[in-house]
Amino acid sequence: MSELSQMRQEDVLPLIVSQLAEYGYAQLAQVVAEQTHTSVTIKPSSRLSEMLYIAQEESVEIEPTDHSKLQQGNTSGAMEEDDDDDDDDDEDEEMQDASAGATGATGTETSEGGDTNAKTKGSITKRPVMIRLNLDTDPKSSYRTKGPNLKTVYTTTHKEPVTCTTFSKDGRYAASGSADTSLKILDVNKMKLVDHDGGNDVHPVIRTLYDHTTPVTDCDFHPNGLVLAASSDTVVKLYDLSKPSVKRSFRYLQDSHPINSVSFHPSGDFLLVGSEAETVRIYDVKTLQCFTPKAFAAPPPPPTNRQSGGSDESAASAAAAQHQHQVQQQGPHRGGINHIEYAPTGSVFISASQDGSIKVWDAISGKVVRTIEGAHSGKGRMYSGATSATISKNGRYILSGGMDSTSKLWDLGSGKLIHSFLGATQKTEKQSTVFSYNEDYVFSSDESNNTIVCWDSRSGTLVKRYAGHQGLIRSVAASPTENGIISCGDDNRVRFWCTPTASAAAAAAANAQRQQQGHGHGQQQQQQQQQGHQGYQQGHQHQGSYGGGPRSP
Repeated sequence: MSELSQMRQEDVLPLIVSQLAEYGYAQLAQVVAEQTHTSVTIKPSSRLSEMLYIAQEESVEIEPTDHSKLQQGNTSGAMEEDDDDDDDDDEDEEMQDASAGATGATGTETSEGGDTNAKTKGSITKRPVMIRLNLDTDPKSSYRTKGPNLKTVYTTTHKEPVTCTTFSKDGRYAASGSADTSLKILDVNKMKLVDHDGGNDVHPVIRTLYDHTTPVTDCDFHPNGLVLAASSDTVVKLYDLSKPSVKRSFRYLQDSHPINSVSFHPSGDFLLVGSEAETVRIYDVKTLQCFTPKAFAAPPPPPTNRQSGGSDESAASAAAAQHQHQVQQQGPHRGGINHIEYAPTGSVFISASQDGSIKVWDAISGKVVRTIEGAHSGKGRMYSGATSATISKNGRYILSGGMDSTSKLWDLGSGKLIHSFLGATQKTEKQSTVFSYNEDYVFSSDESNNTIVCWDSRSGTLVKRYAGHQGLIRSVAASPTENGIISCGDDNRVRFWCTPTASAAAAAAANAQRQQQGHGHGQQQQQQQQQGHQGYQQGHQHQGSYGGGPRSP
């Protein structure tokens, strides 16, 4: 194999060191770093394992829309649900130059799953199976009965309700936006340390931004982790977090509709914008030039012959109905866009609309490749229909939420409903429904009791609730690298949840780093003492030989 087809040694060694630390071999990672002269901070990361997994994955293509399948009724496989603060006023700190904060792939776990046959309406059909999710929709199959053991390890507050949260792609940072027009940038590792250090000398809020003049509606990190896009009213601002001021901002010039959602392309070159308008906007991040997908140019209706009657009128009516169906499937939304997001591969993006539909778009041609009509219904105080939608890492499944108090899992290829996630009321505010980092679980919120709800993604079974918020929860975001979530709501609070193991591991790593620094300082002092002692001996030897002593001539 030629050197051009391999990664450089200086790029591979840090990945090996971080992977060893991720597996719990911190001391071994330190030894490897020292022996290979790898100058890196020992921080657990599964990036090497993820890169190897992605390399083994086969590419997934989206099949053309089969309208005959979409016209058929959907069958739900929902399962029954199981029964089941301290403020931070840290001063703003300058965000450190994270040159090592390169984009990391999101963590996944793999396992093989086999197809299961089940009778549906008298015929034998093959159940869809998620390769990466290891999804098995057979209720008789084994599934998880317990959710991850998450607890609140850090809480910070805004002055008004917190409206949105997000993680950076490498999981190192998190951000929250509020109705008080401010944004907070948080260091994830420092939030874990608060639980052990009691907040002593730990300041997770590393930047607070006050540049917006209206409530923040959404935010998203650039893949490099150093740029944040945040929307409010008709404005989107891009923040360079390595500098104290706004890097670049642009106004939604095409119309005056409020912006609901923003999403960076995985390359970082483009930014999706979804608003109360029915149109999708794509901005070039460097030039701020705006593009509109071609799908909004609906095909003309078929010609009609008014002089004809009988069968001709029936044919014309059928042609008009077919045209209307084509417009619904391949044309624009018929309502505002609540949520918009690129798929992990960047080849497609997905939009959830107030008209209740979900559309999947080809990111290059701008054409609609899949439409799920009537995915969600219901109308809240400000939002209606489908309020969130995301595509699984393997590109084959859609996870959505809406104002009908239901989250749903869909087969992207056919548009068929696999199963619903029931047990969480959401009828007032925009719903946030997300996968866990490894897609084993689905998280959302329940406005009836202000809890975060966790379901098993394979079976749709409600497995756990997390209580802590004292008001309606507006947003839930999942870490892309570990079992951790960040939530916010009308109690003006942002809560970071993680497992006790992750919190303890962060504390242990911090202690090891402090000891290493202390050991290094001790070695430096010892070396200085040895050098001084040697100098003292040499001085005495010189004095005996040449300083006029007994042996001097």
